[in-house]
Amino acid sequence: MLDFQKLSAQYQQALLRQIVPFWLKHSQDGKCGGYFDLLSAAGEAIEGDKFVTLQAQQAWAFAWLYNTLDGQLAWREHARHGVSFLSQFGHEDTITCYSQLDRRGRPVATSSTVIPDCFSTMAYAQFHRSTGEDEWAMLAKQAFSNVVQRREAIRHEQAIQIGSPQQLRHVSEPIAVLKAVLEMQLLLDEESWRQYVDQILQEILHEFVDRRTDILREYVLPEGTFINTPEGRRLNVGLTFQTANYLFDLYAQSAFSKSPLTGLVNRKLATQVVMWCLHLCEQAWDEATAGLNQYVDVKGQPFIFPDWQQKWAWIHAESLTALLKGYVYTRHPDCLKWFKRIHDYTFQQFPDAEQMGWHLAVDQHAQPILTAKAIPSVGCYSLIRCLSEIAQLLPKCDQLQLTKPTGQARLSVNS
Repeated sequence: MLDFQKLSAQYQQALLRQIVPFWLKHSQDGKCGGYFDLLSAAGEAIEGDKFVTLQAQQAWAFAWLYNTLDGQLAWREHARHGVSFLSQFGHEDTITCYSQLDRRGRPVATSSTVIPDCFSTMAYAQFHRSTGEDEWAMLAKQAFSNVVQRREAIRHEQAIQIGSPQQLRHVSEPIAVLKAVLEMQLLLDEESWRQYVDQILQEILHEFVDRRTDILREYVLPEGTFINTPEGRRLNVGLTFQTANYLFDLYAQSAFSKSPLTGLVNRKLATQVVMWCLHLCEQAWDEATAGLNQYVDVKGQPFIFPDWQQKWAWIHAESLTALLKGYVYTRHPDCLKWFKRIHDYTFQQFPDAEQMGWHLAVDQHAQPILTAKAIPSVGCYSLIRCLSEIAQLLPKCDQLQLTKPTGQARLSVNS
């Protein structure tokens, strides 16, 4: 039996004594605004550019903490530091986001996707919730409108290019759009929000999910078909668990709404997502050295990616959150079995015993791969969101074990 109260305290301690203090102390750029996106293991700033997606993710994370935990003012002000920088430098006059800025906020690179726009939308919407200030609601709506327009243009261009040289689509973009849609619920009229939900679910479930194997693919061709290449066969473990988390959040919002969503958002979806998680645990678990590999070949062919067996903290955090939500919403007992197994590995390998924060990744010998705790592709977003959600969910699991399963979800996490 799991001691849910003790586990909750462990996650809360990791969040509030290791993860959050590290970022509060080290990431703010007091001179130029925003955050340092590159930090050493000790928290020292590494010279480099700033990445709009990471800036927005960190601003969202601390605004979300303020809104969902005990509302510490330092968290909201840390978020303000990020959204102020984003609103001034992160996008063009048309609200189209850049991908990369220099330290002072000057544009370095544009973005070929709407991922920075999605996370900026999320940051503005979440910060509006924490302050009630109208300017952030307006920015969120403008940024989201830009996401919708650009996505329509991209989809149209992909449609007319079918038959031309292959251009692969990556699952990270529709995942980001899904999260942005979830964040915008309170700022959109109900009919429009439902329409956006339906559109993005259709894309994810009908184009990126293989209907024969029920697997969420990382790469597909523009029309959503499978491509038999190493990239096309690759399952991205972290992004699959992250998608599962967002879909569980959507399911929970619908289950507890006075006017539940219909169509694709139903009990069958929750069950389907749970099976993704359990199958992926079996495929990605490293039986030799433990931990979740970051990639899986869907056909079991030899990998050409040298980093496929690296173990990343954010992937393990996303998996733990998805498994716990899966248990809450479906009562599948294997969710708790895998939760315990991955939890033990996670807390054995990733917390830094010498300094604040967690190691980003370890190798097969459980040695840290990087002497950094923040890099251009990974910041604090998953760790803060997931550890906080797990800490809030665990105490309620005692209630579930005392009641018989029903056809309805019983619990939700603020998101």
